[in-house]
Amino acid sequence: MNVAAIARLALGHCLIDLCQGVVPALLPFLVQERGFSNAAAASLVFALSVTSSVVQPLFGRMADRVHAPWLLPTSILLAGFALAVGAQASRYGLVIAAFGMSGLGVAAFHPEAARAAHLASGDRRTTGMSLFSLGGGVGFALAPILTKNIEDLFGTTGLLLLLGPTAVIAWLATQVRANLPAHHAQGHSHQHAGGDDWHAFAILSGATISRSIVFYGLNTFLGLYFMKQFSQTPSQGSQALAVFLGTSIIGTLMGGWLADRHGRRGVIQIGFLGSAVFLALFAMAKSPEVALWLLVPLALCFFMPTSVLVVLGQEYLPNRLGVASGVTLGLAVSVGGMTAPALGRLADVYGFGVVFAVLWGMVIFASVQTFILPPVGRKSHEASLDLDAPDRVASGMEQG
Repeated sequence: MNVAAIARLALGHCLIDLCQGVVPALLPFLVQERGFSNAAAASLVFALSVTSSVVQPLFGRMADRVHAPWLLPTSILLAGFALAVGAQASRYGLVIAAFGMSGLGVAAFHPEAARAAHLASGDRRTTGMSLFSLGGGVGFALAPILTKNIEDLFGTTGLLLLLGPTAVIAWLATQVRANLPAHHAQGHSHQHAGGDDWHAFAILSGATISRSIVFYGLNTFLGLYFMKQFSQTPSQGSQALAVFLGTSIIGTLMGGWLADRHGRRGVIQIGFLGSAVFLALFAMAKSPEVALWLLVPLALCFFMPTSVLVVLGQEYLPNRLGVASGVTLGLAVSVGGMTAPALGRLADVYGFGVVFAVLWGMVIFASVQTFILPPVGRKSHEASLDLDAPDRVASGMEQG
């Protein structure tokens, strides 16, 4: 495993997902200070998500076909600068447009970065990918904490403090290719490792999309739920989100460690089933203290499959690492953000109970999908059998 390359990629992932996490973390403050409805506030999440989701497969295809070392630093600069500067705009239309541009930076980063992390991980793919994913988890976990403190101390203007770290991390990202061997940097060493199993990849993508809807639902409305259900303050709502996302770090690492030792599919099956149980218990909690404690096992189970889903996608499509990464880490994940306005509308009309019922149904559907996933390498095995068929027939004729 190339630790230096993984570390730089994880740091870039941290900033990228910090940018994504800042937007939902801002929602309780925007609802209280500017009078946005739940649906209007959620549309800011939608703006970032829709731009990143639509074009990520295109960036993935580019990563597979074109050597573009500039893509990582450029994407980091776009995501960070668009968010920090755009948040200063006074008009809602300008803010939502800027967040959309930040989403474009997110879209450009994920496929190329996940492909590079796959190549830098060597034989310890899930462990390497979990470390890369850990960077994103840290970014999401830091987002509500930093947002709360920045808002309390400086207001929205304080988001300009992101510009410095964005520039530094973008510069570090320019060194990623230099830390990979030449043949790895081009990505040839893992090409043609076997046949692409699109059927298995479609099933996996269905589970990933369902999980994404649940993630964005919780990430967007968890703070608002504590405010509405338990009469908490915006700061207390952000604290609940911080507990959930902070625990995600442990869950992500645990999932990668277990998958490399006990198998990929078993880890994601346990993760989704556990998520269904603890999400139901969380929705039934009658006090903020109990609800807060239940977020810990819920996050552990929910984030266990994080890196495993990406690695499985890459193993189902070994000849298209960029496309696989763009879908599992990008498109399928960002689609969840596109559902945020619809979930916000449900919350406005029917309350958060209906929202959590929908999220629970998505977890159940994802669980079912994981139990019908075929083993990795099935297509390669079938192709091998087809190629050996003439020899088997000839052998049978000789024996006859």
